[in-house]
Amino acid sequence: MNNLRMWAYAMIATGLINWDYQRSNANSFAHSLVIIVPGVLLFLSTFFPATQQALTKKSVRVACLVIGTAALAYAFLN
Repeated sequence: MNNLRMWAYAMIATGLINWDYQRSNANSFAHSLVIIVPGVLLFLSTFFPATQQALTKKSVRVACLVIGTAALAYAFLN
């Protein structure tokens, strides 16, 4: 679970940093939420037993990796 928590933290931190640097642009908050929300959801899901069992499946981990990579790519390309 620690790897997933670190991945979630990276998405949250990148979204907050993106928001800070993009603050002068229109809709910067909404763009940053696209990065922050998946990170917060993943982070919170690592603390509940029901979702922890789901996170041990390889397909769910791959989905988290794909969503996280897309969110971080969006942050850097935005």
